[in-house]
Amino acid sequence: MRKKIYLMGVFLVIAVAISMILVNIYTRQPTPSLKQRIVVYAYNDKITGIDPSIEDDTGLVVLGSIYETLTYYDYKTGAVKPRLAINWSVDSGGKEWMFQLRRGVKFHDGTPFNATAVKISIERARDIYRETGRGMGYIWDAVEEIEIIDEYTIKFILKYPQRLDLLASGSYAAYIFSPSVIEKANVTSYMDEKLEDWFNSGNAIGTGPYKLISYDPTREIRLEKYDEWWGWKEINNPNAPDIVIIKIVTEPVAQYNGLLSGEIDIASSIPRENVRMLLEKGFKAINLPTYHNFILFFNTKRYPTNIREFRLAIAHALDISRVIRDALLGYGKPASGIIPHEFPGHVEGLTYEYDLAEARNYLNASGVKLPVTINLLYQVDYEETRKFAEIFKSMMAELGIIVELNPQDWARLKDIAKGVWTSPEETPHLVVADWWPTIPSPYDYLYTMLHSDSKEWNFAGFENKAFDELIDSAWILEGEDYAKAMELYEQAQRLVHEDAVVIGLWDEVRPFVYSSRINMPEDALNPLYMFVIRFELVEVRL
Repeated sequence: MRKKIYLMGVFLVIAVAISMILVNIYTRQPTPSLKQRIVVYAYNDKITGIDPSIEDDTGLVVLGSIYETLTYYDYKTGAVKPRLAINWSVDSGGKEWMFQLRRGVKFHDGTPFNATAVKISIERARDIYRETGRGMGYIWDAVEEIEIIDEYTIKFILKYPQRLDLLASGSYAAYIFSPSVIEKANVTSYMDEKLEDWFNSGNAIGTGPYKLISYDPTREIRLEKYDEWWGWKEINNPNAPDIVIIKIVTEPVAQYNGLLSGEIDIASSIPRENVRMLLEKGFKAINLPTYHNFILFFNTKRYPTNIREFRLAIAHALDISRVIRDALLGYGKPASGIIPHEFPGHVEGLTYEYDLAEARNYLNASGVKLPVTINLLYQVDYEETRKFAEIFKSMMAELGIIVELNPQDWARLKDIAKGVWTSPEETPHLVVADWWPTIPSPYDYLYTMLHSDSKEWNFAGFENKAFDELIDSAWILEGEDYAKAMELYEQAQRLVHEDAVVIGLWDEVRPFVYSSRINMPEDALNPLYMFVIRFELVEVRL
């Protein structure tokens, strides 16, 4: 009996032990895996390209996180700060610049950053522009020779004085790429056209805080944190995103809904009427006063917009304050000329008073018979230009001017608008286009949009020798007598204003709305690098 009881006890102990083991097996919590910090940023246009030397449009949104420039422009102070260059000096004549480069920097493929990388990157941008007119390499026009002094010292020898520290901070044509691209792209030289195809196929090798891992320019771009970026020690942000997804969301309402559903963390283009509602729901916003402005171009080569008085009639019939109120809901500032407020070379007073009586006087002086029909080409991708077009049409109707609206996406608008140089009679009378700068210089706006040599972006077909000479002289003077250069730029702007070739409409104030799960400081945004977010400064809560 005792033996039986003893055996039963043994079996009971064994059974309890087995059950405890099973309980532990099935209830044990798995070892937690490290969660990635992911940020989804909604941008409202497809990416036009990511060649760091040639791209001059929406590709900036991607390039600004992958690549770096020698210097960085602080829009709040106007100061130029170190980036890949740690310091620089210029001779008394302004024609020789020496840059000391940052040591210990690696490209995303492990290639060391050095003076060779700087030389080939800048020469490629410069030479492609010289040979083809493509890109923004005109900013290096003065560069005659780039001399490598040693691995981390480089000298620029110029044909004429320039503020090379400003140019080196450009938002286009100033990015430094790895010399290894020639081997990886299987090309014979940096000027080989196949290299551009290689870049635009989704390849990128920069030194920036994020590296490219996937690229679909119409849908989504993915970036991954580059752990060996030199700047992490300086920034000390352990909560920076591990993955950045730039999602192409063209409809503002879709961006709004994406924020509400949690599918989007940062939105660049939500309907302005929804901003307050989102703030009430706990979202946050940075209202960025930008250098992104909107301009009305007159086709100066087609009747009746080739008549100065007719242009002035339109200018005085345009109530910009109503546009700011109704189309932008206050998220904008009435422009004064085509150079934005707070940008170098901005001039106050280059506006046209809203005065219908004055508008009718100019209309009578123009000799144009009423009613007359004109065409307005505008970008359908922006909600503000859609609203502007309707408001503009109603305003011109008060003068007896019939406006036919021609909405297009950006790529098509650009192709149509530059037809002013080849087929002006088939090109719309009016074009609304937007611009943001490449470099912090008035020349960037004035040359690109109004110089007679600028056939790519001069949608007015404007040709004026006096204007060209003024801004070309100012451009050369910037490196020698900056104050005098600003005076010449002002003269040039007043000349354009008196001729009413273009009308500055508004300088945008853009709300970047973001989720409460992230913290985005104001320094993460900079109007010179429009739509670029410095994700290395963003904090993500898990």
